[in-house]
Amino acid sequence: MKTEFDVQLHTADMYRYNLYHTYTTASGYLAILASILAFAAAGKTWGQTEPSRTVLYIAMGILLLVYTPVSLYLRSKQQVNGSPVLKNVLHYVIDDTGVTTSQGEMSSRLEWSQVYRVVATKHNILICINPRNAFIIPRAQVQKEYDEIKNIAQKHLEKYRFKMK
Repeated sequence: MKTEFDVQLHTADMYRYNLYHTYTTASGYLAILASILAFAAAGKTWGQTEPSRTVLYIAMGILLLVYTPVSLYLRSKQQVNGSPVLKNVLHYVIDDTGVTTSQGEMSSRLEWSQVYRVVATKHNILICINPRNAFIIPRAQVQKEYDEIKNIAQKHLEKYRFKMK
């Protein structure tokens, strides 16, 4: 089994990956919990303490909810625009031996035994190299190849390392 396709990453694809990565880790859960606690503190202190303290709690909650997505978007834009590799089209070959990415004369190969996991989100297929890094494949660009990618990955990965529907 083998499938080949080309992918052009955009800022939105990188942003979605960064959001997924951030909000499915402990730091993402803590940021959400901290903002909920700040809003709860604001509600509890409403009318019982000086208004500036309540406003401070509300501001902290808004900052925690807004800062992370905005900073992730700016970082995603910088990553895509600043990297010659991400700016240009990447060619993928996924087969029974692993995943090969190439661009011009450069090529890299990832054997299935080296794949940390494969995850499909609503917008991306993520072939994770480790807990922090992944090949990002926008689903909209590989609609025809999706089932083939899924079948090949499912065949070569343990169930706990494979999360595609």
